[in-house]
Amino acid sequence: MAVTRTRAALALQHESLGAQHVTEVLGVQPTESFEVGDAYARDSRRRAHSHWALDSPADPDTAALHDQLRVLLDRLLPLRAQLERLRDEGYRLTWTCYVEECDGDGTVLLSSDLLRDLATLPVDLAVESYADAPAE
Repeated sequence: MAVTRTRAALALQHESLGAQHVTEVLGVQPTESFEVGDAYARDSRRRAHSHWALDSPADPDTAALHDQLRVLLDRLLPLRAQLERLRDEGYRLTWTCYVEECDGDGTVLLSSDLLRDLATLPVDLAVESYADAPAE
């Protein structure tokens, strides 16, 4: 049994500054975004913060988490100064990672080279892990 699905993204959030500002500073179009005050899709509540996210284009069904993060890093390492600027403006920057394991039995390996590169950017790391039910 092993890891069956992974996903990695860079997410930026702010209580008052917008997602469009992130796009302008980075020069990168997000995979998804919303602004402070935007309505939720299914009800009348309003968003309390902006959100800008860039998903890894790697296939979540076949690419290891390491590979998904590497693709994002290769694109974002040249933007270190811009990411630091956004952090200094109060944005929360997070690598959001998702790992699905068959019956909770799987291992994620991140190389020392990847960890070194992750550490050069002002981005926190969040990993969610889910156990899939075993096939019967």
